[in-house]
Order: sequence, then C-alpha cells, then structure tokens
Amino acid sequence: MSFNNLDTLYRQVIMDHYKNPRNRGSLAKQSVTIDMNNPTCGDRIELHLQIEDDIVKDAKFEGEGCSISMSSASMMTQAVKGKSADQALKNVGRIL
Repeated sequence: MSFNNLDTLYRQVIMDHYKNPRNRGSLAKQSVTIDMNNPTCGDRIELHLQIEDDIVKDAKFEGEGCSISMSSASMMTQAVKGKSADQALKNVGRIL
C-alpha cells in the first residue's frame, strides 16, 4: 500500500470516528472516571470505565475537542473493552 493510500485510509478512519463516535456518553455504573484536558488547544475528555473482576466490561467517553482527540477517544473505548484494568490504563496512556 502506498503512502498516499495509507494517508487516505487514516483520514477516513479518523473522520468516521469523529462523525460517528463509538461509545460516546456516560455509564450508569462506572468504576473509574479519568479526566484529560489539554489547556493548549482546549480539548477535554472524560473516560468512564466499568470494571468487573479486573476486566473492563464497558467504556464510554464524553468531551469536546478536535477531530483527532474525539476520534482517538472513540477508538480508545473500543480498544480497552475486554482488557484487564492494568492493560487498559497502559493503553489509555499510549493513545492519549
């Protein structure tokens, strides 16, 4: 795959998650809430995790920001579901 095709694919994925965010909202039963802010650009994300038996059962996010930060939050919620709490928190640190 050429660089241009890969760049186009990345843009499509980012815009898809921005326009149709997955797991946006709050959880009725959450174990952990992580607040993330970028004072430079004004992005703000609240990540809500429902952890049962050390496994992330559900994840949602709320916030405002640019297409990159909102897309990243959307993808992150998908990536952490089913992971151990430790692995999920490591992933959060890498993604955001």
